[in-house]
Amino acid sequence: MTSKHERSRQLSRARRRGYNLVELMMAIAVFAIGVSGIIAMQKVAAAANEHSKALSVATNIAQAWVDVLKADSSLYTQTNLLTYAQLLSQFNSNNSTWFRPTWNSSKSIGAAFDALGNPIDDTIVDPATAQFCVHVRLTQLYPNAPGMNVIRTEVRVFWPRADANLPTAFCAVAMNDAAVQAATPELHFLYQVSAARQQPQ
Repeated sequence: MTSKHERSRQLSRARRRGYNLVELMMAIAVFAIGVSGIIAMQKVAAAANEHSKALSVATNIAQAWVDVLKADSSLYTQTNLLTYAQLLSQFNSNNSTWFRPTWNSSKSIGAAFDALGNPIDDTIVDPATAQFCVHVRLTQLYPNAPGMNVIRTEVRVFWPRADANLPTAFCAVAMNDAAVQAATPELHFLYQVSAARQQPQ
């Protein structure tokens, strides 16, 4: 026969093997708090990755436009005096104002770009499908200094924030500089600055 002492030891061992309801609920609560923290961290990481990708695409777009302007400035020499007015006329612009460049079929570049940074011919495709948009500003420096003509070229690439509430397609022709300024809180911006210098002979 089993003594009372042995029976009590077996019962206490059996009790130690399992969990009561309070312990189970506490374990579930600790697990839920840990999981919610991991989910929040993953959301932040995903948003940061998305923004990083967009920033990389915007940088490539801005560099493409800077390269186009530099290529055009190679004609700006003492023997072939490409004037500031002529350079502006290529982009249908006024002095020192941000403007939306029109589609240039010979260079296959314009204002609108898709999510991968590919140019969109907005004379054929609806510019509302664009994910990135470009504005350009050209400013003449030292206009009265012979042989020192320099045109500052500025390119800005902008794209909507994740929770943007824009009144119109952000890359539409109607989005002039004033409209972009009004929508600044809804947009991300990236700027690149270069110069078109008068080339020596």
